[in-house]
Amino acid sequence: MRRPGGGQVKSQTDLYWSQRATSVEGDAEVNIMDIFQRDLEYDHVCSYLEKEMSVLEVGCGNGFSTTRFRGLVKHIDAFDSSEEMIRRARATYGESNNTFIHDSVLAPRHLSTGYDAILCIRVLINLRHLSEQRLAIRNLVPLMRIGGRFILVEGFSDGFSSLNELRSRVGLAPLEPAAINFYSSVDEVVGDLGRELLTEAEFHLGAYDYLTRVVYPLMAGPEGVKHNSVFSEKCAALARGKNPDCFKDLSRVRGFVFKRVA
Repeated sequence: MRRPGGGQVKSQTDLYWSQRATSVEGDAEVNIMDIFQRDLEYDHVCSYLEKEMSVLEVGCGNGFSTTRFRGLVKHIDAFDSSEEMIRRARATYGESNNTFIHDSVLAPRHLSTGYDAILCIRVLINLRHLSEQRLAIRNLVPLMRIGGRFILVEGFSDGFSSLNELRSRVGLAPLEPAAINFYSSVDEVVGDLGRELLTEAEFHLGAYDYLTRVVYPLMAGPEGVKHNSVFSEKCAALARGKNPDCFKDLSRVRGFVFKRVA
């Protein structure tokens, strides 16, 4: 979840991520509180990375994710709009077969072209509205070579709506998206990408969301729900073992692997 916007005046989202870069001690929790959700996302993303790839990571935050991806590829350029995040990434993880770059997905100035893969993980929700989300994708696609992969992992309104409908049926309060985030529907974001991008694969975290956002609060009670609990860890293990598509509509996060064809 990282604000890649630009401009002289920082938005509340920009300020939020800049503050987290300097205030959250644990590197694993700087970019996302639910570390087990993050690991499930990365499992999918990493399965599409290859050792000869040149990769662009969008919204790298404090570089925690970059350190996992860079071990699987030839080189990775990782950028973020927060100067504080990039400063922390360089200080904590350094640069080996990677480069940390301060740049904006809404008006990129320092990025290369011809990437074999572009990774965009929970970035779009940090933009202000759908028009900015679509602009970000339009800016990213030309940076990828023909035949390259655009791997998009994003939060969508569809999953929140389905989860909240189920939670309401069992007496749970609705989930409230973070105030700094803007959620669009799947169709609004990816529905018009067919002209340049061919969908190769999709993935979801529906089983994990069902277990952690419905079963867990029913068992623990509203006051008993904790971040990164042992229960959440076991739910992640269950989701790895079995994540049927019947849970897809309950997934707050959906993943898409696109191939650039034009």
